[in-house]
Amino acid sequence: MHSRLVSWSRWLYLAGIVLALVLIVPTAWFPFQLGKIAVFATLLMVVVVFYVLGRGVPDLLETHGLKLALLAALLPLSYLVSMFFSTDRAVALIGYGLETDTVLFVTFVFLAFIISFTLFRTLRTARLLLSVLFAALIAAVIFQWVAVAFGTSVLPFSTFADRSANLIGKWNDLGLLAGLLGMLILVWGEFARTAPLRRGLGVAMAVGVAVLLGIINFPLVWGIIFGFSIILGVTAFLMQHSSGAIQQEEKPNITTPPTSLVEKAPWFAVGGAIVSLLFLVFGATLSTGLASVFPVSSLEVRPSYSATLDIINDSHSSVKQLFVGTGPNTFGENWIMYKPLAVNQTQFWSLDFNVGFSTVMTALDTVGFLGAIAWLIPSLLILAGLLRAVRLGVLSREERFVAASLSIAGLFLMTAAVLYVPSQNILLLAFTLSGAAFGFLWRQGRSSASTAHLPQSLLSLFNSAFVALLLLAVTLWAGYTADRRFVAQAFVGQGSAALNRGDADQALRSAAAAYRADAANTNATRLILGAGVTKLQNLANTPTPTADTQTEFANTVSQSIAAGLEAASTTPRDYRPVFALGNVYNLLASLNVQGAYENARTLYQRAVALNPTNPAIELSLARLEAVQGNSDLARQHIQKALTLKPNYTDAILLVVQLEVANNDIPSAIQAATAAAQTAPGVAPIWFQLGLLYYSNGDMAKAIPALERALSITPEYANAKYFLGLSYYAQKRTEDATKQFEDLQKTNPDNSEVQLVISNMAAGREPFASSTPPLSPPQGRTSAPIPE
Repeated sequence: MHSRLVSWSRWLYLAGIVLALVLIVPTAWFPFQLGKIAVFATLLMVVVVFYVLGRGVPDLLETHGLKLALLAALLPLSYLVSMFFSTDRAVALIGYGLETDTVLFVTFVFLAFIISFTLFRTLRTARLLLSVLFAALIAAVIFQWVAVAFGTSVLPFSTFADRSANLIGKWNDLGLLAGLLGMLILVWGEFARTAPLRRGLGVAMAVGVAVLLGIINFPLVWGIIFGFSIILGVTAFLMQHSSGAIQQEEKPNITTPPTSLVEKAPWFAVGGAIVSLLFLVFGATLSTGLASVFPVSSLEVRPSYSATLDIINDSHSSVKQLFVGTGPNTFGENWIMYKPLAVNQTQFWSLDFNVGFSTVMTALDTVGFLGAIAWLIPSLLILAGLLRAVRLGVLSREERFVAASLSIAGLFLMTAAVLYVPSQNILLLAFTLSGAAFGFLWRQGRSSASTAHLPQSLLSLFNSAFVALLLLAVTLWAGYTADRRFVAQAFVGQGSAALNRGDADQALRSAAAAYRADAANTNATRLILGAGVTKLQNLANTPTPTADTQTEFANTVSQSIAAGLEAASTTPRDYRPVFALGNVYNLLASLNVQGAYENARTLYQRAVALNPTNPAIELSLARLEAVQGNSDLARQHIQKALTLKPNYTDAILLVVQLEVANNDIPSAIQAATAAAQTAPGVAPIWFQLGLLYYSNGDMAKAIPALERALSITPEYANAKYFLGLSYYAQKRTEDATKQFEDLQKTNPDNSEVQLVISNMAAGREPFASSTPPLSPPQGRTSAPIPE
């Protein structure tokens, strides 16, 4: 019974880690990463139950190296200590959607480490883990080659229309695991005794992986492969030399032919180092060539090392925060509070990053020095195990292969956590491999007698029972909490998709289901708030409202405000529910509801205090004042928005709309002309001047101003847009078409740009046959081309 249940738990754990890697549900609203974690969490609960019932805990307590392995528990403990000092404990414990930098997730990675430490410490079980992992990585790479080569012609789901969509997660996550597969092939080539045919097959697989990595074009992976290839090559060369010397000592009377340097050379490792170096040096050229054959691209953005370091320095105002940080999962709050203003000049200005340059650097900010060091403990344990195994010198050739594979795989992924932000499934794999590597290495040199079962004393029975109950309690809490959050997030995703389609009622129903599944999920309350605003707008636009319509309007107002207040109180440092609640009162203020204007203004000002670098909040204040007829206050807030983001097209549009409403365009043109003469190298000023001329119907003067803006900033999308319309008004259709064709290259999914191009080609007006009819672009609340 004992061995059978423990064996079942081992197989279930392998199933859990494989599903965490490759599980995919081809639906746009499905929470991709959280779904993987939820499946792993569900199977992990069963694993622990089987392990405890199979009397695995007494074996765990007798396992050599357990005390050292328990050092990995310092990771969740450091997060708990930091959470104690945090003001947002709900965010610290579980997060908004179970983020990496939470107490719950680091509990999962600790459980992955300690369970792998005990389940995969023998040669047989370690080889089983490597075989299953190798098969899963091969499957992921083959799937991606099919997606890259054939796309939806073979894969039927629309999810795979983007050929960078993969089984693992982010495009760079696939690069990490492809790189890991490449390293495992190199280790196999250096340590495993195989026939020439199988070695040739290994070379072919390595080439396929290398080409895929070239398509992915993630330089960090090549850098890690280069470093580990050098380490692997030196290790293989020294081991081969050592083995030859030992064999000569054991059989001094047998003369063996001398081995040449060419035969001793670790060619797999050398090949890995050379290929990775080529891609590091000539990566841009090689990847461009591959992209011309396999047109796949994907963009991933994260804060730079220097920007992350600046956030850490600015947010750590005391010695306490230096050691325990600002609280788990608070990097996003620190980012919006201390974000460099230069970021607002980029196309990523509206992104609220919740992670920094890497997982470990994020932890350095949120859980301080102690938490960051705790993330490094698995790597340190692997290195300690390697040193011990080398010192004892007891590893057979096969054990060397397994030890090298597990150690390099674990250190490979843990290095990625130091230099990158891998997705959660990769971190689970990293701790699984690290736990197995340490367990396998630390077991070496132990005789079978030292692991024999001895009769248990009363104290040992008590200890076993206590550890079993603790392990069960922690695992069941973590698994249940993760599964509940997954169900809630699935409903939130479904509701968000409905809201994007304009179906506010379905969004509210999904949000209510999410709230019932997990009342602590602030994403559900924010969805109620967002869907409520959309529904209120629809009800307010009803031509002849009935008594039922008014009742529904009042109920929606009450529901939305209650959801906003709850979300704001649950996460007091999150500006989003406060800002969204301000939007509700802004809508009510436009309908002349008493007290709504004052509440909207107060909430917007509170949101500014929580997110002082976001120009969108200042612009909302400006619109609120403009609707109330407070033009001077509106201009003040517009100026603040433009100070934060000088190229903020939405704010420039509002400036023009205010001047049109006040019949004061000539004065505005004079002011903009003077500003352009004072600062001739600032593109947004020329854009504003051109937009004023355009709104005034003077296309001849709008064209040079907009051309000047583009000469300063060639990628100024909205300047191209209005310049194209100005060209068309001046009968310069060919020039107009060229501007919109350039826009289509950078905005291929913009339906309005496609409409304008097709209309111009057919000789029609730019916005002819649009459904619904498009309003004049200069009169809209947002820019025609999103920034």
